[in-house]
Amino acid sequence: MQHAVLRGGVTEVTMVPHQPRTVDADTGQGADTAERRLRVMQVITHLDMGGAESVAMSLIDMLRARTDFSLFAVLQKPELSAVGSEMAARLAQWDVPVHFGVGGRFKSGGVVLAARRLVRELKRFRPDVVHLHTEIPELTFAVAALMSPSARTARVLRTVHNSSLWIDWGWIGRGVTTVLGRADAVAVSRHAAAADAAILTPGARPTCAVIYNGVAAPDRAAPQPPAAADAPFRLLFAGRLVHQKGADLLPAILAEAHRRAGRRDVEVTIAGSGALRDGVAQGLSGCCTGWTITMVPPIGGLAARLREYDAVLLPSRFEGFALLPLEVLMNGVPLITTTAPGLDEAIPADYPLAAPVDDVAGLAERLARVIDGTPEYRAVAAHFGAQLAARFSPANMAQGYADCYQRIAGAAARTA
Repeated sequence: MQHAVLRGGVTEVTMVPHQPRTVDADTGQGADTAERRLRVMQVITHLDMGGAESVAMSLIDMLRARTDFSLFAVLQKPELSAVGSEMAARLAQWDVPVHFGVGGRFKSGGVVLAARRLVRELKRFRPDVVHLHTEIPELTFAVAALMSPSARTARVLRTVHNSSLWIDWGWIGRGVTTVLGRADAVAVSRHAAAADAAILTPGARPTCAVIYNGVAAPDRAAPQPPAAADAPFRLLFAGRLVHQKGADLLPAILAEAHRRAGRRDVEVTIAGSGALRDGVAQGLSGCCTGWTITMVPPIGGLAARLREYDAVLLPSRFEGFALLPLEVLMNGVPLITTTAPGLDEAIPADYPLAAPVDDVAGLAERLARVIDGTPEYRAVAAHFGAQLAARFSPANMAQGYADCYQRIAGAAARTA
């Protein structure tokens, strides 16, 4: 199936209040880009779990009243996961067209096919701005730019979502970044901006501004029923089972926490998929006598279910700017995590449950403390969550990107 349409130095961005814009009720257009609905194509890796994908979905949701969006997912899985199905349903509800690049073999020629399909959708949708999220979309667009004027002349915004870029693809990354050297760029953290600046290219590139990801505060109006006195302790790991997320550390962390903690009524859920899944499963075999450990696919609508758990374990080695840790704390759920690049810009320095990267003993010690002292650490999480909710506003993020779109489209109109 080639495509599907689902219907139904680092600077920080200063946010300014949105000014209402006059739009013709019949055409949706005005005299210039400041007076008409912009057309923005979001390009993501896949219709599935991911921080970049979450940002793209949030921008569509928050800006669709004044912006026409389409979405292009470079990789198409044979069957959508629960998360992907939820995303597809929301896009259909919003009447946002969705197209896919290629079903497989991306590294062995599939990228060319995906680029051709991207060119076709560029010609069809004619966006004012193409918004690229992460390396696979950037590579696909760079190939498209080499084969078509429609891509070469498109106005592009890159968002750098990670603080470690083009892993094992360094020379490809330099080439792609050179091709996209004139594109505007923002980053989700200072570490991500620095990582992008470190990519050596022949010419000067715009310095990434920083727009922090926004996180919606949970609905406190919907009370959680109190846990029964004899309820087990429920621990969650949710994320891709890859090196970046520290998935390979899970067996050792859990084994050491099991040795330290007094409770045996512990239920561990590991929700995710990825290249390390089999290794993690093997490492957990026979681990933690008395505890129940279950591995499940990614959980759809996880943000609304976080308060079902007593703690969340995220032993990341690096992040761009992870949304889940903020969502966890805003829900008043204790988070056992690391001081990884990207996380250290979001998690306050005095947060007591963050250990150094790769510190298995430190993570296990903090986890054991939470297991044996849950109410105390729920209060700690609620305290820090309230601070984060005030700092990372979705409205600020959306307005920052809206201003970028308007500026980029306005520059295109002036040079047309």
